[in-house]
Amino acid sequence: MMRNHRDDIKNEIAYFYTVIKNMDTKDSIKKSKVNEYEIPLEDVMYDNFSEDFDVDKQVAEQSLLGWIELIENPILHKAVKSLSIEDQIFISYIVKECRTQRELSAMYGIAHQNISKRFNNITKKLRQFMKR
Repeated sequence: MMRNHRDDIKNEIAYFYTVIKNMDTKDSIKKSKVNEYEIPLEDVMYDNFSEDFDVDKQVAEQSLLGWIELIENPILHKAVKSLSIEDQIFISYIVKECRTQRELSAMYGIAHQNISKRFNNITKKLRQFMKR
């Protein structure tokens, strides 16, 4: 059976449209993943607007916490999200930025022992949450 040249062209056009559709789908998936982790400036500015509001500090804190959304274990993710925002920021300095307790002591302006106690309290909370 001999194929018609016209059928070949139709098949090529159909294939072309299928490839374009798949490319668009993949592109929209990539865009949605990127948008999921972007922080709109309006959110940062209007959520906590006050006279002493520091945009740079707010953006740094928001991006500092981005690693939490990447936690694949759902129980651990919930445990970390259950912490206060201050505790999330505190452990983010340790986990994401690899800061030592001594560096945090200098940064927070409190004794090293207090940093150690806070860290131990946070890990205790996480362990308790994970046992539920």
